Amino acid sequence: MRRLLRSPALHFALIGSLLYAGAGGFDDASSARDLSTHRVIEIDAARLEGLRADWRARTGRLPDPATLDALVEMAVDEEVLFREARAMNLHLLDPLVRRRLVQNMRFVNEEDSRDDEALFEEALELGMDLSDIVVRRRLVQIMQLRAQSLARLNEPTQEEMQEYLDRHSERYRHPARVRLDHVYLSRDRRGDDLESDAQQLLERLRAHGTAPDEAREAGDPFLHPSRLPLRSEREFTKTFGPEFAAAVIDLSPDEPIWLGPFQSAYGAHLVWVHERTEARDPALEEVERQVREALFEERGRHELERVVEGFRRNYSVNRWAGDDSNGSER
Repeated sequence: MRRLLRSPALHFALIGSLLYAGAGGFDDASSARDLSTHRVIEIDAARLEGLRADWRARTGRLPDPATLDALVEMAVDEEVLFREARAMNLHLLDPLVRRRLVQNMRFVNEEDSRDDEALFEEALELGMDLSDIVVRRRLVQIMQLRAQSLARLNEPTQEEMQEYLDRHSERYRHPARVRLDHVYLSRDRRGDDLESDAQQLLERLRAHGTAPDEAREAGDPFLHPSRLPLRSEREFTKTFGPEFAAAVIDLSPDEPIWLGPFQSAYGAHLVWVHERTEARDPALEEVERQVREALFEERGRHELERVVEGFRRNYSVNRWAGDDSNGSER
């Protein structure tokens, strides 16, 4: 369940709201001054509703029970990391945290003439470090980076990188590519005659054995070049749309003739294929840099999960028993 929302991009997008929800676990700052000894995390009705509302704002729908469970687990993970960061006194040592709290104090009272150290001490006494979303985010990110940095202590071996490449071969596979010339006929210009005009032009080009260089003026003006270098289906799709891309990516240069007509987002195209390269899996040396970085990222995720799971053994989580999606206390 906890892996349901492990996407790094989504995790970063949600972290602010989750930390905000996590900040509501105490009645006041003084009751939680030493978070290292406060080992219970409360997930009450208000915090659950906050998670639901934030998910709805981001996705346009309420979370189903499984998604809500995953959101709760993420909120608990963030809260645990925040508390452990404070137990290590990172809120006292990090210059960005200090600067943020001092800025908060000066914003509250612009005429306060005390030095930064005095303002920082008062901010701590007021519990600003417990409630400020930027401070909470910063401390959690420090803990995440510390855990993930452990994954970079040892360089991966060639065997490890090859094993990773084998597991994720589809991610690095070189797709099939086609190099071609095309003659374009505009849908806007020709309207209902587009299909018949394209078919007549195809027959004429074939009958006269017209070469690609000679055929360029036979069609309509087009905003893209008539000669296209090797392109994958994905690249063709970006320019011409999926129908054209799917049609031309399997064409072969075995027969040097005009083919088509093929429909695109703009109109019809007659195609002359010059070259095709087949899809292939790369050798490790071709993608070693990318594989090495991806392997570090995978290690980092695993290390962070291991660290968080270790911390969580020291905490208990009380979830509101009246929650309809999961009506039990944990």
